[in-house]
Amino acid sequence: MDIRTVVGECLEMWRNPYPYLARLREEGERPVAFFCSYTPEEILHAAGLTPVRLMGAVRTITHADAHLQSYCCSLARTDLDMALAGELDYLEGAVFVQTCDTMMRLSDIWRRNTSFPFHGDLVLPIRMGEEVSLPFLVEEIRIFRQKVEEFIGRSIWDDALEESIHVYNRNRRLADRLYRLRREKPGALDGLTATACLVAGFWMRRERHNELLHQLLEDAEGREAVETDRLPLLVSGSVCATPDLYELLAELDAEVVDDDLCCGHRYFDAYTDESISPEEALARRMWERVNCPAKHQCLEDRADRLMRQVGDSGARGVVFFLQSFCEPHLFDIPYLRNRLQEELGVPSLVLESELQSFSRGQLRTRLQAFLETIRGV
Repeated sequence: MDIRTVVGECLEMWRNPYPYLARLREEGERPVAFFCSYTPEEILHAAGLTPVRLMGAVRTITHADAHLQSYCCSLARTDLDMALAGELDYLEGAVFVQTCDTMMRLSDIWRRNTSFPFHGDLVLPIRMGEEVSLPFLVEEIRIFRQKVEEFIGRSIWDDALEESIHVYNRNRRLADRLYRLRREKPGALDGLTATACLVAGFWMRRERHNELLHQLLEDAEGREAVETDRLPLLVSGSVCATPDLYELLAELDAEVVDDDLCCGHRYFDAYTDESISPEEALARRMWERVNCPAKHQCLEDRADRLMRQVGDSGARGVVFFLQSFCEPHLFDIPYLRNRLQEELGVPSLVLESELQSFSRGQLRTRLQAFLETIRGV
């Protein structure tokens, strides 16, 4: 398939993945939804299920407000709304990782008010990266594996799980190459294309996504580097449910050269050790990877990593793109912004978004003003 066609399809998936998810079921796949990048997708994959990520939708809430308060994030509210409206009936079920208060409550509400065959929970320790939390994580992985085995009615053999770990590690290596190429070969691959092709993997079988990334990399690595005067930026936050932010930045002659998103760089951060038992390996990757703001860890570690990313990518500004009412991310913002400004002299912009009242025009106005400030216009 022509690479432009591939990229166009990925962009359409990012804009509205749900027709593609319904098609997965028609093609014989068994999609199981997840909401968080801490989900051990390899276990679902080894069980013959297809993990698919729900990241909300731009829509008016009609059902979810009877169950979730209006100050819960729009990702949870819009996903629940679709489930209650019967728009996700092609799913086998969903996996809930207990990260924030909203996701913990969403799990209970989802279980009581929907009738999907499978419902999985994964409880994470409050403090990640400390020795005492690793045995807890290993046990949670073991329990989750048992729940999936009970659902499919058979055991998940270690060799199948090891093969799935290998497939996902290859996916992470390809994603890492994709991101490095953006820095090392300017103009060969733009941020919108790279992110769209990465995010599209949430809605397809991982083997197919590996083929897609390999095809994209072959095309991009064969291109010559091109000098560009686009303003380099880094985007930080949780998830970008639509490509609007990236498209607007491109229209305003800016380029996203790296990100700190849980649907981007944080998603493929760290590999799973293929030399130890699969359950311990999956737990260790969660334990060692860059921490989500919803989990407690030294804030300096997260700030130091962000500073390194900004320095390595050459970004001249940072856009914090957050879901409204996402307190774990919002708590970190003052400290991160101060470090960026005081130590690197890099300005930042904080944008909050609600999918049920998304305004592209307002987003464009604020981005334009921020970019003009950096350029000194």
